[in-house]
Amino acid sequence: MDSSRDHALTPVSTRVRPVWTFRSAETPQGAWSALPLSVVRFTPRLTPASTATAGQRFAVPFHIEGAAAGQRIRKLAFAVSYDNGSTWQSAEAVGGTHLSLRRPAGAGSVSLRAELTDAQGNTLVQAIERASLTTS
Repeated sequence: MDSSRDHALTPVSTRVRPVWTFRSAETPQGAWSALPLSVVRFTPRLTPASTATAGQRFAVPFHIEGAAAGQRIRKLAFAVSYDNGSTWQSAEAVGGTHLSLRRPAGAGSVSLRAELTDAQGNTLVQAIERASLTTS
């Protein structure tokens, strides 16, 4: 899936790209099957305009929703970008509950990426460009 929005109209979460891989069996015609999809929700404290002060350390709480919620996770890795997703650097999870990041010194944006593999081998690679903004 790839969802993009014009940043002039909506300055945050301008592009959200989750990619899932999973195995599935055929579903009988007329029946529904739940897909083993998961997402990572990021919930940083921000102003109502989705901004935070530049140059400070900040926590980005996260939690897992969907099929992998509550199960053993084989892999959970994070990355952060301060240039709208052009380059990424590793971001370490603290205590399995949040990321501890340092915002760039000037006004800009923070993009987030998560990579997850659950106990059944289903995967998620999720990127949120311009997840939040920084102000000087």
